[in-house]
Amino acid sequence: MKYVKPDLELMRRVAGEHSDNEDIALDVYCSENVLFREFFWFRLWMLTRMIRRLSDGRGTCLDFGGGSGVFMPTLATGFERVQLIDLNADQARELKDALSVDNVTIVSADIVDHDFGEGKFDAIVAADVLEHFQDLQFPLDRLKRWLADDGYLFTSLPTENIFYRGLRIPFRKQKPADHYHTARHVEKRLRDSGFRKVMGWYHPLFVPLFPLFRISAWQKT
Repeated sequence: MKYVKPDLELMRRVAGEHSDNEDIALDVYCSENVLFREFFWFRLWMLTRMIRRLSDGRGTCLDFGGGSGVFMPTLATGFERVQLIDLNADQARELKDALSVDNVTIVSADIVDHDFGEGKFDAIVAADVLEHFQDLQFPLDRLKRWLADDGYLFTSLPTENIFYRGLRIPFRKQKPADHYHTARHVEKRLRDSGFRKVMGWYHPLFVPLFPLFRISAWQKT
């Protein structure tokens, strides 16, 4: 699995063309502020490294809530087939076409209305997605249904701790209105819903020292 960072100018063009889509955050990956930009890219590098450790590089992967498409090119190098689902996948679709990624299928749909079927995916990636669901139970039930019995769910979740909140000040960012849950709460709900953590790192230092994101791998119990 190859860690892929699409061309910066390409991402800026795509982000600019869809700047009215406030629910998609491709802009943070092509920010003029290099430190801010690389801060978010490093999170995806950590996810890539974790997937490499646990995945055999075959089978199918779901990019759950991957509407920006930023992780799609990386996932496409690590799995035979990738599906991406989001309510709004315009940016992902444009990146897919620009990069000629041919093993990715993009689905623009609400998970309430779309069901992939039981045990469909060998891996599911939910990178900074689950905290946006006010009611977590339905998406967690969907993830459990869609994941194969021996598959892995990979999550990235913002801690929303004092260090995370403090970084919003120098980077002039406000907490999104739909950040309903902390990483700790989402991980507790994952355990309550029949998942067990098999690997866990902390961004940016891998250990829980000033953790800003929790990067974790899960399997069904």
